[in-house]
This record gives sequence, C-alpha cells and structure tokens, in this order.
Amino acid sequence: MDTYHSSTKGAQESVEAYPEPDQAKPVRRHHVFRFWPWELGSLIMAFGLIAATYSVLSHFNGQQVPEWPFSINLNTLVALISTIMRAAMLVAVAEVISQTKWGWFSRPRPLNHLQYFDEASRSVSGSLSLLFVAPGSALGVLGALITILSLGIGPFTQQTIKTVPCLRTHNEQKATLPLAHFMPGNGTFYRVGAGSYQVQLDMKGTMVNGIASPASNDSAIIPTCATGNCTFTSHNGITHSSIGLCSSCIDTTPFINKTTRSNGADNYTLPNNMWVSAESDMVYLNVAPGSVDWASSAFTPEFTSSIDGGLINVTTLSLTTTACSNNGGNLTCPIPDGYGGLTGLVATSCSLYPCLKNYHAVVEKGVLLEKIVSTKPAPVNWVEAGIPRGGISANMNFTAVQRPCLVDGEWYDLPNMSDVPKTGGRSFTDINIDGTNYTVPDECMYKMWFPYANGLMNFMNYDLFDGHCTYNSRQGQAIECDQMWWLASLYNNKEASFDTLSRAFDQFVTAVTNKIRTTGTSNYNYNGHEVVEGAVTEMTVCIEFQWKWLIMPTALVAATAAILVAIITQNLRNHEQPVWKSSLLPLLYYGFRQNAYQEDLSTPVMDLTEMNQAAANRRAKFQNGGEAGFVDVTPSIDDVIRRRGRDVDVDSLIDR
Repeated sequence: MDTYHSSTKGAQESVEAYPEPDQAKPVRRHHVFRFWPWELGSLIMAFGLIAATYSVLSHFNGQQVPEWPFSINLNTLVALISTIMRAAMLVAVAEVISQTKWGWFSRPRPLNHLQYFDEASRSVSGSLSLLFVAPGSALGVLGALITILSLGIGPFTQQTIKTVPCLRTHNEQKATLPLAHFMPGNGTFYRVGAGSYQVQLDMKGTMVNGIASPASNDSAIIPTCATGNCTFTSHNGITHSSIGLCSSCIDTTPFINKTTRSNGADNYTLPNNMWVSAESDMVYLNVAPGSVDWASSAFTPEFTSSIDGGLINVTTLSLTTTACSNNGGNLTCPIPDGYGGLTGLVATSCSLYPCLKNYHAVVEKGVLLEKIVSTKPAPVNWVEAGIPRGGISANMNFTAVQRPCLVDGEWYDLPNMSDVPKTGGRSFTDINIDGTNYTVPDECMYKMWFPYANGLMNFMNYDLFDGHCTYNSRQGQAIECDQMWWLASLYNNKEASFDTLSRAFDQFVTAVTNKIRTTGTSNYNYNGHEVVEGAVTEMTVCIEFQWKWLIMPTALVAATAAILVAIITQNLRNHEQPVWKSSLLPLLYYGFRQNAYQEDLSTPVMDLTEMNQAAANRRAKFQNGGEAGFVDVTPSIDDVIRRRGRDVDVDSLIDR
C-alpha cells in the first residue's frame, strides 16, 4: 500500500505539471500595460531618435560639412538614425495591427481576413491589401497607412540636409590692409633747401599717373588675403582709417568772362587771369594753382573748411562740348563759331588737403571692395606746434582725431580721451577742437608732418598743376600740352565737365592716399608699416537644415503613438478582449467552436502570459489525413496513474 500510495503521489505531481487551461485564474485586465512594454519602449525610442535628428541637424545648421573618419558623413548618420527610427516605430505598428485582428473577428468575417491582417503587420504589400479588405478597421487601416508611408522616412530625412556654399574663417591666418597713422615713412622725402622739401620719385610717379591714368591699378591697394575672401571688423560701418589726401571742388564756370583781344579774337577769362580761346593754336585747357578767393561767393561749407587747412588750390578752365544743349537735334553752344566747331566752357576749382579717411573694406573672390565711409579734414595742430595760428614751424603736423577711438579694447570719445590708461610707451598730444583743448592718445591721432606736406605742395604747385594745352586741327581731337602731357586727361576729349573734373581730382587724391598708406607708419614706429588685420574666409560647403522635411516622419511617429494609445485604451475598456497581439497560440487554444479546446464557457479566456505558460506544459502534434490539425497529446491524470501503477507492478515482480 505504501508503495502504491507513493506511486499515486508521484502521478499527482506529474499531472500538476500539465495544468488544464480551464483552471487558469481570471485575467487582470486593468494591468493591460504590462502586455505592451516592448511597443511602448520602441515608441519612446522612435521619439528619441526623431528628437536626435532635430538636435543633430540643428547643431550642424550653418556649419561646415563635418569630416569624420572612414568617410562617414552627416547623411550617413541621419540615414542610420532614420532607419532605426522606422524600425522602432514599426515594431509598435505591427503589434497594433496584429491586436486589431482579434477585435475584427468579434463579428462574423471571412476567415482569410486573418491572413490579411497578419501580412499587413509584416509588409508594405500586406498593408496595401488591408486598406481594401478591412476598411472598417480604423486602427488597422491607420496602422497600414503608417507602414506604407514609412517608406518615405528615409528620403524625407535625407532631404533635410542641403549643402550650400558658405564662407568659413581660417583662424590660423590673418588678412591685412595697409594704413598710415603718420606720414612720412622712412625715406619718403628729402630736403632741397632751407624750409623746402621734395617727395621721393615713387610718390611723384604716383601723382603723375593719378592724373594721366586715374583708372589704372598702379596705385591700387593690394590686400593680404590668402583665400581671396576676407572680412574686417567694423564699428559704425568703419573697418579702418588712414591719414591721406582729400579734394573738394566747386563749379566756377559762372565766373568766366568774355574779353576781346586787339586782333578781334575772343578770350574767355577767369578773375585770376586764366584764359582759353576757341581760335586755332590757342589755349584750349588751362590749369593753374593759386588762391580762389575771387570765387568766395560760390564757397560751400565743405570747401571753406578744406581751404583753411589745404595744401593747394587748383583751378581748371577748359573748352568743352558738354556745355552745349541739344534741341531736337540742333546743337546750341555758348561759342557758336569756335575754330574746332561749336563749343562751350567749364571751370572748376578744387582744394587738396590732408584728411582722415574712414573706410569699409571686404575682399570677395580676390577683389578688394573698399569704399570711403567718411572723411575729416586734418588741419595744422597749432597747440602741438606751440606757435600762433598762421605761423610756420617744422614741428607742425596736420592732424585729425578719430572719434570714437578704440584703445585697448575700450571706446573713447573727446570728453574721456584723457582717461586712457597712461601705460609705458604711450604718448598723448594736446589739440584744440572747436575752441576746446583736449589731451588725446596718439593711437587716436592721424598726422602728416609739415615738411612732408611741403614736399607734396611743392611738386603740385610747380610741376604738376601749372600748365596749359593748345589745339590745332592737324592734331585730330588731341590737344598739345608740351611737357605737361598728363594734363590732357582733364580735357577728356573736349568733354570735360564739373563732374568729370571733380571726379578726376578725387581719383588723383585716392592714388596719393594709397601711396601714403603703403609708405606711411604708425605714430610709435617710424620705420615700420601699419596694417589693419581681418579674418581670412574660405568658400566651402555648409549644411542648411531644411526642417520642413521632418514634418512627415514626425507626424508618422505621432500617429504611431496615437494608434498605440487607442488600442491600449480599447483593451482597458473591453474586458472581454485579451491582449494576444501577433501570437499564434490563440489559434491553437481557441479554434473553431466545434473543435474548441475550452468547453466551459464560464471560465474567462487566458491572457498571453497564461497561454504561454500553459503552452509550455502542453504536448501536441499535427495530424495529417482527413482530420488534419493539431492534436493534444498531453497525458491525462488517468494515463499518468495507470502508467505509474504499471511501473509499481513491475517493481514488485522484480523485488520477488
């Protein structure tokens, strides 16, 4: 008996290893979230990856295309992120579609719909079919649409990256432009006599060329810019400043008077006795330096301030056709019977004076684009020279003050320039501005030394701007200027005007200023040249983040979240529908009703966890033939006891 009892107990333990499904505990359906951990996790991952895409592309927006090892580029990284994001998103979508099919069969449906739902959870083609097979399954259709549209995630995310040309700064290189705080530089002029100086030949050549060929590049500023693209820091639109030469002109044509010579020929004369005549072999162009007080009634405020500290005043008188008027094809000129034909007159007086020039510059594609922002006259600083106004001293400087002025990273203006730190090596100079004396650091002063200015003045007075040109028909359209050949450019082929003449003098002073900038110095080092430094930029390829292309991928991830929340909400509300998702086990445990495994209708269906546990302890085989299908071969309790009993009988025989 003891032996049989023991065998019976062992049989009971074996049977407990194969529990009947109808003994399962009722499902706690309010804990439905525990059946969706992987889907929720994959959805969180998808949101994280779409956020990472925004973050990465925002970081590189406007930046140079990154160079990474193994030829990996930003497109590769975004493609990898989008691929993982799509996979994570479709994990949730596939399970939502799979779960939807169980609710779909809550009503009578064609059995092959089961296959359509299964294929829709696995492929795009299956999702496309589901749209037509089960249009009434809202979540199923949405899941299918998400699956189909997810094909666009890769291309759309790639479209977010646009490469555009851009300028990037080379921190290891510097751009430079020459400027001069002080003129002269070393070896730029020489003394010819007591109180008389001359500029060197290179400056004389620049001045002649500035009149004869002002459009040439002989005096052009050449920047140091390794890449051909450079920028310079600006303040109030000013990138740099330099001492130089400026011009201011007035139209003195109204001061021309007609006089008649003893031979009956007409002269056209200015109050300073300059004249021209329209007769053969007579003066057609006359250029001379000198006072222009005779034209004071035409002075402008700018011209008045320029002649107060000017080096030279130059008047140009010329015959011209620009003074003629065209009335319906009929040319009417002030001089109707000139030797060279109909003609008119023009007179212009210009003052050339030292000045401070403020510039804005940038180098683009190897071309310096420099423009003058403003100018300021640089009159003699009588306070520094220690002489009365109007006196002459070799210690004089034509001086202009830059205001505001940057010193050691701080901006100063006249009221507080005396507060500039008085560090070693820094010099200060007194100057009178508008009747008030100020003490200004030399960093803020731009100066031209009087002996050098005297050299410029001597050459312009006696060699450059004192001559006349004549005309004879055998010369064609050209005029003859003898030794002053460069003056012919002012005649402009008999088309001189106030505009052309004032522009010619402006081009002249630009050429002179450029020469000053390349030969001048700083206020503290007369042997060295001063430059303004800028940033060297290079045309390269940069990233432009086109964020609108991420709207579709973001919307798909949001739609995935929406259908996942919707299906979970349905599971919470419908306690009769278990969460089986894509499992195949329900098809085995709960087949057609006539062959159903579960006969007791009062017992609730198993959830997926219980079903998996039960399936692990069940034994089944697929039976072919007329009654094909899975057949449960799990031993019953009677089979176990019977087998156990047979084992006991065999043991008893062996014991005997």
